[in-house]
Amino acid sequence: MTDFPRPSQARITSDINIMYDPYGFDDDDTTGSTVSSVAYTQSTRNHELKRTLKARHLAMISLGGVIGQGLFLGSGANLNLGGPLGALLAYAIVGFIVFWVAWSLGEMAAYLPISGSFTIFCQRFVDHSFGAAIGYNYWVSFVCLFACWSIVVASELTALPIIMRFWVDDIPDYAWSAIWLVVLVLINTLGTRVYGETEYWFSLAILTILIFIIVGCFISGGLIGGKTFGFEYWNNPGALPYGAKGVIDCLILSVFSMQGTEIVGITAGETGNPRKHVPRAIKNVFWRILVFYILAIFVMGMVIPYDDPQIFSTKEPIELEGSTEKPVSPFTMVFEKGGLQGVEHIMNAIILITILSCANSAFYVSSRTMLALSQEGLAWHKLSYISKHGVPIYALACTVLVSLVAFATFFIPGQQLYVILTKLVGIAGLTTWFGISLAHYRFRQAFIAQGRTMESLPMQAPLHPFGDIAGMIGCAVITFAAGYSYFVPADAVGLIGNYGGTILFILGFGITKIVTKSKMVPLKEIDLDTGRIDTMMFAGDDEDEKNIGKVEQDCETWYQRAWKKVVIAIT
Repeated sequence: MTDFPRPSQARITSDINIMYDPYGFDDDDTTGSTVSSVAYTQSTRNHELKRTLKARHLAMISLGGVIGQGLFLGSGANLNLGGPLGALLAYAIVGFIVFWVAWSLGEMAAYLPISGSFTIFCQRFVDHSFGAAIGYNYWVSFVCLFACWSIVVASELTALPIIMRFWVDDIPDYAWSAIWLVVLVLINTLGTRVYGETEYWFSLAILTILIFIIVGCFISGGLIGGKTFGFEYWNNPGALPYGAKGVIDCLILSVFSMQGTEIVGITAGETGNPRKHVPRAIKNVFWRILVFYILAIFVMGMVIPYDDPQIFSTKEPIELEGSTEKPVSPFTMVFEKGGLQGVEHIMNAIILITILSCANSAFYVSSRTMLALSQEGLAWHKLSYISKHGVPIYALACTVLVSLVAFATFFIPGQQLYVILTKLVGIAGLTTWFGISLAHYRFRQAFIAQGRTMESLPMQAPLHPFGDIAGMIGCAVITFAAGYSYFVPADAVGLIGNYGGTILFILGFGITKIVTKSKMVPLKEIDLDTGRIDTMMFAGDDEDEKNIGKVEQDCETWYQRAWKKVVIAIT
C-alpha cells in the first residue's frame, strides 16, 4: 500500500483550529479546514476537502441517507412478498446485522476519520486488492464489479416518478428523473456545507414517521376512521402466507432499505470533531432500526393486507396505462384507510422529500468513494481533482453518468427497473457489510498484536468478536439464500440478478490480486496511525460547545427545547 508522508504536528493543529467553528459562523468556504480523503494531511494538486460538517449535519445525514425509498416503497413490496409477519422478521434479521456493522465501522471511523473510510480500511487492514474490489463494488456497475451507491442514485431517481404518479400521470418518468437529477447535481456542486444544510432540512421530514406510527395505531384501534383493524389482516389473508420462503424473499429488499448506515464512515473525513460526533451518530442506530423499521412495518401490517391491489409489488409489475390502480406507498395507504382526507397528499410529499434526501446522500457518498479510489491509485488520477468549494467535481461527474441508468425507463417500465436495481444494490450492500466486518475483525487483532490498549479508541464496538463474526455469517447466508427460489423453476434472469454480482466481485478481486500480487497485510505491519487525530486537538471544543449550548438554551422556549430533545433522541 502506498505510504503518504505525514506533516508536522504544528500544521495539523493549525488546520484543526481553523476548521472547527463552534459558533457556526464559518460560512465563507475559505475558512473551513482542509483535509485529505485518504490520510488526514494528504493533499491533492488542487484544492482539498473541507471539514465543514457539524454534529447536527452528521446526525441527520446518518438518518436521511438510510431512510428513503427503500423503506417508503420497499416496505410495501416486502409486505406483499412475506406478509406482515414475514416482513417484520426480515427487517429484524437485517437490523441485527446492521447494528453490528454500524458499530464496527463507527469504531474505526472515529479512530481514523478518513474520507472513503471502509474502502481504505479494507485495503489497510485486510488486503490491497480486497479494498479495491470493495471500493468498486460500492461505486460502479460497468467496471467489472457490481455497483452500490451510484446505482442507488439511479434507483432513487427511478423511484421519484413512481411517487409523482400519485398526483400526475401524463408526464413521462424520464422527465421527472431529469428534473430531480439537475436539482441534486446543483446541490452537490456547491460544497459540503450546502450539502450538509440541505440534507439536514430534508431529513427533518423523516421524523414525521413518528406521527405515522402514532396515527397508524389510532387507525388500527378504530379511534380514527371508525373501523377497528387490530390483527384482522394477520388472520385473513394471513400473517405468513408463504412461510419461510416469504421471509427469505423479503431479505434483499430489507437490506436495500437499511443500506446507508455506512455513510457515517464516509463523512468522517469532512466532520468537524469526528472523535465525538461519529460515536454520537452511531450509538442511536438501535433505536432508529426499532422505530423507523420494526414499528413502522408492524403498524402498516395491521392496517394493510399483504394482497391489497394498490400495494407496490415486485411479482407482477402493474400496468399503469389503462389501469385504475397505481402503485402507492403503504405509508400513504395507511392514511387513506383512516379516511383522513388530504393527509395522504401531505404524506406523499414527505415521502418525496425523503427520497430526495437519500438520493442527495447517494451522490455525496459515490463521489467520495471514487475520490478515495483515485487517490489510492486505483482509478484515473484526474478523478482526484477537488474544486475550490471542496467538491471532487470529476468524481461527481462519474456518478452522474452512472445515474443515467434511471433513464432506462424509456425502454423498461419504471417499476420493473426499480426492482432490478434494488436487487443489484442489495447484493452490493451485503458485500460491503461483509468487508466492513472483516476489516474491523483484523483491526482489533492488529491492536492486540501491536500491544495497544482499547482505551485509545473513541468508541468500542460491544461483544467483540461476536458482532463481526455474526455480521460476516449473516451477510454470506443472505447472499446465497436470497436467490434460491430462482433455481426451481430455473429463472436465468433471476439467478444472474442475485448471484451475478457476487461472482463478478470474486472475479474482480482475483484478477486484481493476480495483477498487483498483493498479500494479506501481517497484523504487526498494519498501519494504525496514518489519518489518526490526536485527542488533544479538540480538548477545548467540548467546553466551547457546552457554553454555547447553555446560551442557546436560555434563549429558547420550552417547546423549542422539547423538539430539540426529540430530534437528539432519534438521531
